[in-house]
Amino acid sequence: MPIYSFENKKTGVQYNLNLSMSERETYIKEHPEVEQIFTSLNIGDPVSLGVTKPDLAFRQDIMGKVKEAHPRGNNLERRYVVPRGV
Repeated sequence: MPIYSFENKKTGVQYNLNLSMSERETYIKEHPEVEQIFTSLNIGDPVSLGVTKPDLAFRQDIMGKVKEAHPRGNNLERRYVVPRGV
C-alpha cells in the first residue's frame, strides 16, 4: 500500500499514513480539515534508475567480467557511439 502525506489545515501538523486508494478517499471525506500534500518521491537507488553512472570500481570489476564473457563485450561501453566510416 502507498504512503500518503497529509496536513491538518487548522494545526499545520503534517503526517504520513499507509492507506489503499479507497481508504485514502474515505479518509479525506471523513476528515474535511485534512488535505493531502505531495512530497518528493523516495525512489531508491539512482544508479539502478539510470540517473547517475555506477562508481568506477563497479565499472572496472563487474563490467570487466561481463565484457570478457560477452563475445562483443567491447561494444558495451560504446553502445551510443556511431562508429567511424558508417
